[in-house]
Amino acid sequence: MILAALFGVAMVWLVGSSLVPPGVPTFEPRSTPPHDSLEVDTVTIDTRDPEPWRFFVFGHGPLVPPDTAGWDLAVRRFRVIVAGEAVRLDTIAFDDLAHPPTVGFIATTFDRDTLNRAIARWYRYSMFSHLLRPGPQVYVIRSRAGWYTKLEFLSYYCPGPEPGCVTFRYQLLEP
Repeated sequence: MILAALFGVAMVWLVGSSLVPPGVPTFEPRSTPPHDSLEVDTVTIDTRDPEPWRFFVFGHGPLVPPDTAGWDLAVRRFRVIVAGEAVRLDTIAFDDLAHPPTVGFIATTFDRDTLNRAIARWYRYSMFSHLLRPGPQVYVIRSRAGWYTKLEFLSYYCPGPEPGCVTFRYQLLEP
């Protein structure tokens, strides 16, 4: 009897929670104006078209194909890769990170399934709501030129909410 009651309560909770519209942060697509400072900036890249990669340079903004030389970050729908190397930090907050780590960086593998293992699972997927939500991790990107940038994902949704607006904040770090 108790198990049947607990099962009933669980079913009511699951059905009820699936009917409530989820509150997810949404952002309009917006690139950053070029700047070479150490200030925090927020960028939203429109990836609603699932085919092309969108290229971005920290401190300068998006690159428009075919001129994509010198990119730092590329986004294709929910996939994110880096031109240099990335490390995932699980134990420090974005605002508390002042200097880049010296070890743990992983390079992107360019293959049939191009990915960077450090940044590949920047989100958590909910089977109940079918939403992608950014994880609490902070990432440090080491560019091919040796610059360091800390990055934190904020959202995956455009207003509506419609999937495909990858939003992150970033800040260049002093080595």
